[in-house]
Amino acid sequence: MTSIRDEITEAALKPTVDIGWLRVNATPLIKELEKTAGQWIAAYTGFLLDNTTREIANIEHFINEVNLGTLDPPKTADKKADKERLMRVMTHLRDVKMIKDRTLEEIEPMKQAVMLLKKHASSLPKEARMMDEDFLVKLENAKTALVEVSERALGPTKEAILPLQTAEAKDIKTRLRGFTAKVGEYRLEFLANCPYHVTASSPEIIAKAYDTINAYYVKTGELEDEARELNNLETLFDMQKSSYKQLKECKTELCLLKQLWDLVSLIDFQFEAWKLTLWDKIDTENLMQLIREMQTKQCNPQAPANKEIKSWKAFVGLNDRVKNMNTILPLISQLHSKFMQERHWKKLMVFTRQ
Repeated sequence: MTSIRDEITEAALKPTVDIGWLRVNATPLIKELEKTAGQWIAAYTGFLLDNTTREIANIEHFINEVNLGTLDPPKTADKKADKERLMRVMTHLRDVKMIKDRTLEEIEPMKQAVMLLKKHASSLPKEARMMDEDFLVKLENAKTALVEVSERALGPTKEAILPLQTAEAKDIKTRLRGFTAKVGEYRLEFLANCPYHVTASSPEIIAKAYDTINAYYVKTGELEDEARELNNLETLFDMQKSSYKQLKECKTELCLLKQLWDLVSLIDFQFEAWKLTLWDKIDTENLMQLIREMQTKQCNPQAPANKEIKSWKAFVGLNDRVKNMNTILPLISQLHSKFMQERHWKKLMVFTRQ
């Protein structure tokens, strides 16, 4: 952008241009272009300044937090307050391990940003130009302080709490075993009670299916919150992270169940609407075309959207109802024929015992 501004400035040396017999005065245009270029340069350098200031403040805040949080680790974890202090110290150790290397790598690019700010100092406010050297000093100090606080946190502090960490890890493993068993029991309950196997359909059955899905969505969310809390503890105490595959399967299948019962609700609603059509208003050709579309698209077991649900009894039951309607509609079409006479209806009544 500065090179573009320089080109505009050079063009300002010759503000008039002759095009044949026409002389063009470009001074107003050049001034607007210089103004626009200056605004873009100010926006970019302003962003660099704000971002660098914020990043330095974040690093300093992190160093202060770790310093204060690891200064006096607990000697025991018998009391609740001591256990909470241990957790805070462990949290700081985890954060140091996760953030230290990445932050050190980011300091060099921040220095380059400061040097770029110095290069374009004329575009910055006076107080910002005075901060350039201060930024470089702060970055060097932050780098040194981060290395020192990391070495202390991951060295003496970690060694000091190691016995407490080991004892607490045993309690956490007990909690993990209990939660794993809880998730296994929940999965069995989920498979038994969720509306996979409901083959019938009515407004009441659909409403009950939705209520069940909603109830188990809430329960699954509560277990996911507990799983995240335990995963956090596993990370804090350098333990292998549990995946709780059964819980993920429940969440995935809840979404599929919602999709399935939306489809059941939609098609059953259509069928009920068709039943209210007056006899002389029935358009069987149109209804048969709609049924064919249902069979090839919405209810097609081979459709990608139905890949996971095609073997569920609720989906099979829906398909059976669609097939049944596909059988009925041609019969209605024949009965709807203008060639049907009174004697035909009487024979039909005898045959159906109506």
